Amino acid sequence: MQYALPLRSSARTALYRRVPTLLGQHTRLFSASATPHIHLWDHLPGEEIKEPREGLAKLKGKIREERFRRKPQINFAEHDRFDVVVVGGGIVGLATAREILNRYPDKTVAVLEKEREVARHQTGHNSGVIHAGMYYEPGSTMAYTCVKGAQMMYDFCEKHQLPVERCGKMIVAVNEAEHKEVEKLYHQGNANGVKGLEIYDSKKVSEVEPNVRAYSALYSPNTGIVDYGLVSETLAREIIDTGRADIKLAFEATRFDKLQDGSVEITGIEPAQKGPILSVNAKNVITCGGFYADRLAGLTGGNPHKDQVVTFRGTYYQLKPEYRTMVRMNIYPIPSGGGIPVGTHITPTLNSRRGHALIVGPGACFTFSREGYQFFDFKAKDVWDSFTNTSFWAFALKNLGLSFGELYKDINKRAFMRAAQAYLPDLTLDMVEHSFSGVMPQVFQKGGIAASDYILERKVLGGTTLNVRNAPSPACTASLAIGEMVTDTAAEDFGWPKIKR
Repeated sequence: MQYALPLRSSARTALYRRVPTLLGQHTRLFSASATPHIHLWDHLPGEEIKEPREGLAKLKGKIREERFRRKPQINFAEHDRFDVVVVGGGIVGLATAREILNRYPDKTVAVLEKEREVARHQTGHNSGVIHAGMYYEPGSTMAYTCVKGAQMMYDFCEKHQLPVERCGKMIVAVNEAEHKEVEKLYHQGNANGVKGLEIYDSKKVSEVEPNVRAYSALYSPNTGIVDYGLVSETLAREIIDTGRADIKLAFEATRFDKLQDGSVEITGIEPAQKGPILSVNAKNVITCGGFYADRLAGLTGGNPHKDQVVTFRGTYYQLKPEYRTMVRMNIYPIPSGGGIPVGTHITPTLNSRRGHALIVGPGACFTFSREGYQFFDFKAKDVWDSFTNTSFWAFALKNLGLSFGELYKDINKRAFMRAAQAYLPDLTLDMVEHSFSGVMPQVFQKGGIAASDYILERKVLGGTTLNVRNAPSPACTASLAIGEMVTDTAAEDFGWPKIKR
């Protein structure tokens, strides 16, 4: 086997020399002035092994196992080349990668995720509700993907025998004034194709959930609960099992370069490490960056100052074991307005990590770090980006009560519980204990308007790249439908053949 080492300086004189080794004669390129006596083996231990390592293939997939046995080229990106690279291993990125692989059986795909597990952030830290679709404007993409995505999610969980329950949901009005919103959501949900909606009066509410007090409620039998972290792990397994894909964890993309052949080289590094530099090559790139969607877009040549992300922490409490059966379905308040999904609700959970519980939350408190799971988590760059975001300030000033109210609730348990006590009056502070926190990215547009629809930045980096800039709630519910939508857009932008789903 012959190969050449690249010279670091053009001033050095290159000479081919025969180097005797235990494996025979091999030709390499040397600098006579700098490395006249260096001996180089043909490969390192574990490379060029013919027998497949089935254990590695089972854990990491066939494509990773095959490439792991192969000796890499000097340019590692040539070794790790894919048709498509999806940056972001949350549920939207995974659903997109899965859809591409299913729709295009000739394509290879890599998913890059900066954490050491998929679904580490927003996907794995939310209430786990499968939303039915009554909150969204009829005819909107959000309405379509939520209603379709909910059914796809139920079907996916049934196919893979994952825990899922259609436990139902009541959106409660605590007085006559709020009842108008119940009626609005009822008509909106029907227009969106949500099945089985009913309006309950106070008596019916008490019959269905004896501990809930309300003037009226909108009942949705097709709202459910699931573990989205478990769904994401199953998506990842499906991706790996195709034999045409790899999921690269602990790969934080830091640079995107379009090469002369039209492909994109993505370089990165393991978070909090100085090396080694990681590299992957792709014909096309799709970014699904969640908290970091705007910064990833900037790295690909998109506009980092447009559609900037601001993050909010959602804190949850849970009922102590002896009280965790106070309700059996999701109990939600009327939407509070303001444009971000706030409102303290009660939700039973099916979480494989945290177990069965009845959670109360979340809040929506501004964070001082994009990964601000605790109140005092702080990153100067994240704070600077938020505080210089004029669209965010326009929102905050228009919604001062909401902004300060959520901040106060985040640090005051009594204030937090007061919101839930409006419709669950027997709930007391001694009944609850701390549960988990999640972080939600939010994009604010001109005039302080909270973006409530998907934002895709198309044909970036010379037409090679598609950036998902905003995928707000109900992105988990709608993820499989979003994967279809993003793949449709990618096919149009990248010139892929149109294939019916």
